[in-house]
Amino acid sequence: MRNLGLPLGLICLAAQAPAHAHVKWFVDTNTATVENFQPYSITDTPVLIWMAIAALIFVVSAFLDTRLPKVKVADSKTRHDFIEILRIFTGMSFLLTAYDGALIAPHHVAYGMFGDAMVLLQATIGIMLLANRFIHHASILIVILYLGLIVQYGVVSALEYVNILGISLFLLFNNLPSPSLQAKLKPYSVDALRILTGLALFVLGVTEKLHGALYGQAFIADFQWNFMPYLGFEMFDDRLFVLSAGISECILGILLMMGTTTRLTTLTISGFMLTSNIVFIVQGNREAALMEFVGHLPIIGSALVLILLGYGQKLKVTQLFARS
Repeated sequence: MRNLGLPLGLICLAAQAPAHAHVKWFVDTNTATVENFQPYSITDTPVLIWMAIAALIFVVSAFLDTRLPKVKVADSKTRHDFIEILRIFTGMSFLLTAYDGALIAPHHVAYGMFGDAMVLLQATIGIMLLANRFIHHASILIVILYLGLIVQYGVVSALEYVNILGISLFLLFNNLPSPSLQAKLKPYSVDALRILTGLALFVLGVTEKLHGALYGQAFIADFQWNFMPYLGFEMFDDRLFVLSAGISECILGILLMMGTTTRLTTLTISGFMLTSNIVFIVQGNREAALMEFVGHLPIIGSALVLILLGYGQKLKVTQLFARS
C-alpha cells in the first residue's frame, strides 16, 4: 500500500471531497472507537509522500499566482450585495445554532449559567446581523462570544472556528463609525477574513483527521464515505483515506493563509462542502445534511466574498517577499 502512496495520494487530493465534513459534528469524541486503530507517525512513507506533495503544491501556487490573469474586482454594488450575504448567512447560522443551545458549532452544546448567557448573546448577535443594525457593535460582540467559547471548550476547540473572528474583523473594518479609521483598516478586511478562514481549515485538518485520526476513521466507518475501493484501489483503506483528507485540508488552509491562487483554492473548498452535503442527501440523511448546511453558512458567505471581491493584497506571501 505504501509504495502506491504517491499516485493514490494525487488521486485522493483531486477527488475526495466528501472527507471534508466536520467530523466532530457527527461523531461522539468521548465514545469514538476504531478496531485495531493505529495512527501514522511522521516517518511513515505515506506521510513523507504527502509532505513532498504539499511542498510542491505551495511552490506551484506561488508561481501560478504571478502568472494567472488578474480578475477584475466586482463593482461597488456587487461588493455591497455579497458583503450583505456574508452578514445574513452568519446571522442565520448564529440564530439557528443558538436555537439548538450550542455555541457557534452544533457539537459545542452550552452548559451552565455562563453557557446559557453565551447562547443568549449569540442569538442577540444573530438578530442584530439579520436586522442590519449596529453591525460594528455586533462585530465586537462576536469577539466576546468567541472568548466565551474558549472558556467553555478550550483554546484548541475554539481555534477550529477562528474563521468567526475573521468574519468579525471583516464586518468591523467595513462598518467602523470613524471614516478615517475605516479608510485605514478596510483594505485589510479581506486579508483578515482569508487568513483566519485558512487557519480554521488547517486546525480542523489536524484536530479531526491527523492528530484526531481516530475521529476521522470512526466517521468514515459510520457513514461509509471511503469511495476509493469502488474505483479499484482496494489498498486505499480508511486509515490512508483519513490521512489524505487531513493533509489536503491542511494544504487548502495554508494556501488561503498564503494568499496565492486564492480564488482557485476557495472554489475547491466550496466544491468540497457542496459535495459533502450532496452525499448526505443521497444517503437519505437529511438531518445531517441540514446540520452541515447551517454550520457551513458562515464559510459559504466567506467563500463568496473571497471569490467575487478579491482576496486581499496587503498580507499576501508573495507581496511580502516582494517588499522584502
